[in-house]
Amino acid sequence: MKKEDCVEIGYIAKAHGLKGEVTAILDVFDLSDYLKIRKVYLSRKTAPLQDFNVKKLTPSGKKSVILSLENISTREQAESIIGSTLYYPAENLPALSEGNFYFFEVLGFTVEDKNLGILGTVKDFADGPAQSIMIMEYRGVEILIPVTDAFVPKADLEKKTVYTILPEGLLELYMDPDAEEED
Repeated sequence: MKKEDCVEIGYIAKAHGLKGEVTAILDVFDLSDYLKIRKVYLSRKTAPLQDFNVKKLTPSGKKSVILSLENISTREQAESIIGSTLYYPAENLPALSEGNFYFFEVLGFTVEDKNLGILGTVKDFADGPAQSIMIMEYRGVEILIPVTDAFVPKADLEKKTVYTILPEGLLELYMDPDAEEED
């Protein structure tokens, strides 16, 4: 399996106990969709993926699981994979309801606003304190858009378009060179 065929779903946060278990933090929409997975892939930075069969996966919080992997049976082995990124095959991701999307699916898509028309392209996504943020390239400027149903109601994967309903004045905040920042 290659990285380009997978998506990041989380990371190994810490060792758990003495028998090789680890705590993994999963950055997924619904943790319950991933409780029956039987294989994961781990990697550190640019290293190739290593596949691991999952012996046991137990929820331990809203976004965390206790993971027992084949061939990881000691605390030392568990500590050696701390910080590794968890990957999962994109083709095995749970199906989403119509109009919803995985962030990686819409990178490079056109952004079309209900009131303003075509604005630019989806450049990236970032985690914000309250919700995820879509980064849109608009006239050479990065615009940050909160990913909420109110502002980003849907995407059309066939038309390669993400639809928005931007709050009034959002673009102007980024585009007005005379605007002063408030303290």
